[in-house]
Amino acid sequence: MVESDAKALFKAGEKRLGTDEKTFVRIFSERSRAHLAGVSSAYHSVYGNSLKKAIKSETSGNFEYGLLTVLQCAENPGKYFAKVLHKAMKGLGTDDSTLTRVIVTRAEIDMHYIKAEYQKKYRKTLNDAVHSETSGHYRTFLLSLLGPTNH
Repeated sequence: MVESDAKALFKAGEKRLGTDEKTFVRIFSERSRAHLAGVSSAYHSVYGNSLKKAIKSETSGNFEYGLLTVLQCAENPGKYFAKVLHKAMKGLGTDDSTLTRVIVTRAEIDMHYIKAEYQKKYRKTLNDAVHSETSGHYRTFLLSLLGPTNH
């Protein structure tokens, strides 16, 4: 089924003039993350181009952004959420709603992977980043959800 979906996406996008968005919608909304990661790998193996590049060349706007987000989450959710958290804390001010939402919703799911990816990509622990961007009970709350730093 993975190979079949990769072929369907190729036929719906790169192989034709124009794009059959319905095929992208169907596959990206009805398949599991693990399946989509397999489709991405199969797509690259068979067609020599990444599914990410195909999406970028065949779609645009919010539709492109949505498909790329689903694909990034499927391929490496830890890396995706590390990037989201970094973006929420970089620059002046903090996007507290994003910071809170991601930490609360991922705390008992895959936070250890997110913390490892954050450390690898930004050379700083997620705990240290959260500590420097927050204060008071809010800081205590988020750090307790993150758990101890694993060096």
